[in-house]
Amino acid sequence: MGESPVVSKHFQNKARRAYWSVHVEAWQRSGLSRRGYCRQNGVADHTFKRWVAVLVDAKALQIQRELDAEVRRKRRERRRKGPSHNKRSQAVQAFWAMHIETMIWSGLSIRDYAAGLHLSPYSLRKWRDRIEDGEADPDWRALLHPSARPKLSTGVSSAASTPYR
Repeated sequence: MGESPVVSKHFQNKARRAYWSVHVEAWQRSGLSRRGYCRQNGVADHTFKRWVAVLVDAKALQIQRELDAEVRRKRRERRRKGPSHNKRSQAVQAFWAMHIETMIWSGLSIRDYAAGLHLSPYSLRKWRDRIEDGEADPDWRALLHPSARPKLSTGVSSAASTPYR
């Protein structure tokens, strides 16, 4: 069953094709679902769906969906693997290593230390075990940003070089 001549002419209009081609391409690059893209850009979903069917080869669209699914699967796997070694996870590691060191130094139990600072006892226990197993670096001072580290002088101070008068 073919399209009616009126519908065919509608989809052959160069200005309309150009307008909707831009939207279809932007949608494909966005990684959003079709409905999500339409909602975000104020486009009628049913109209957009018709233009996608006209402008995009069904096989190419299926390949794009498979690639998107693969990207989502890889993101989920990365989340499950635990902390990576980027700056944000280093800050988290330093935060917990500092608390573990303080907790051990204080002599408090995990439960008491967590309750006193409104921290998760589960997280404290988890990070303590990571540090003990060598999975996390217990030297949290080394993970601090250079601007937060104490300045250590290697030379003699100028006050010591001038005699007392």
